[in-house]
Amino acid sequence: MRQPMTLVEGEGSIIILESNSLVDRVLYEITEAPRFFEYILRGRDPWMTVDLISRVCGLCGVSYSYMAAKAFEKCLGVEVDEYIERLREAMHLSERVKSHALHVFFMNLPELTRSRSIIELASRNPVVFRKAVDLVNHSRRIMSILGGRFHNVVNVRIGGVYRAPSREEVERAKIEVTGALKTALELADLVLSLKPITGLPSVGSGVCIYSIHGYPHHGDKLLLGDKVYELCEFYGGVSIPHRVEHSNATHYRLRGGESYYVGPVARFNKYYSMLRDEARELLKSHGWSPPLGVVEGYVARLAEIVNALLEISEILESHREVQKPSSIKQENIRGGSICEYAVEAPRGVLYGRFKLGDDGRIQECTLITPTAQNLASMEDTATQLLRNKRIDGKAVDVAKSIAVAYDPCISCSVHALRVEFLRINP
Repeated sequence: MRQPMTLVEGEGSIIILESNSLVDRVLYEITEAPRFFEYILRGRDPWMTVDLISRVCGLCGVSYSYMAAKAFEKCLGVEVDEYIERLREAMHLSERVKSHALHVFFMNLPELTRSRSIIELASRNPVVFRKAVDLVNHSRRIMSILGGRFHNVVNVRIGGVYRAPSREEVERAKIEVTGALKTALELADLVLSLKPITGLPSVGSGVCIYSIHGYPHHGDKLLLGDKVYELCEFYGGVSIPHRVEHSNATHYRLRGGESYYVGPVARFNKYYSMLRDEARELLKSHGWSPPLGVVEGYVARLAEIVNALLEISEILESHREVQKPSSIKQENIRGGSICEYAVEAPRGVLYGRFKLGDDGRIQECTLITPTAQNLASMEDTATQLLRNKRIDGKAVDVAKSIAVAYDPCISCSVHALRVEFLRINP
């Protein structure tokens, strides 16, 4: 039995393993072919890599370019003007707003309101639909002003940006931020009044970038529980990649087999106290506070939308003229240099590691995406909730609901996710 679902980014299948007419295990099969970006980048120079890598993901292009630029800047000793660095953070945050708005209002909200699709939701409540579209469009225009365009932005480079916005452009961006914040707050009453299909807490531990200066955006350390890890330590032995027969995507588990998750809920649960006062007061007024489970991720995403817009507004208020961006000095490029960094993409920790050859070009590249790190936790969460339950329409709905809540970025949402049942012979 197959059930179509169009509320995730990409193509795959939910597989429910059955034993004695009861659920034994839930798997999420990823059937899309590898895109080989880690191989495409080999032989490229760092400058070209920053531009090319944004094409890995249409929704998270800023995160990829920003991560690569920060990785090369850190290991090659490139200094970035303080305002330009903040400007890139604003670009990154505007991407977070756009991605979260698309997920909350066009993927998660139909599921939360028990609508069959965004079309049905729009017909039932056209005002909410129009405001959701307005919020996405505000974020797109902010990205266009700061990044050159709203899709796969072209304004991140090693040492800074290709072009800083003019005073007039900054004023236009401020207007868009004000409009986006007003719209987000108007939608908050609806979103924060909803309850998920299940209250099950997420299975596994939350992992996010370690931060001491504010809500996490990027860094070179990770936080798991109360322990802080260097990136090379975490991805070199704490997080272990696993290949599974039912998926083309690599799964990641902690040493010992426990799954873990990354993303807005992991950030929210660890750094709630570092959200802006306005964001925390909004949540408190609706009775929300940490800890959240992943199925309550829409609450964290809305909080991050408000928080990001407040931060962007503050950054734009500090606008000033800047000098020419810094660049890499050839003597700083040494064969064997390891350049690595992580950013909090909308869906969680995005890690990149680049090894440079003697010619200064990429010799090896490793990219670990948020979705790859979430897949094991996604399966464990669904399995824990549904194991030994009857296989019926409700079980299918729950399995779908969990997939939507984790917001896997597989490819794009025009594909369908089918449900397949396999019987295990006792």
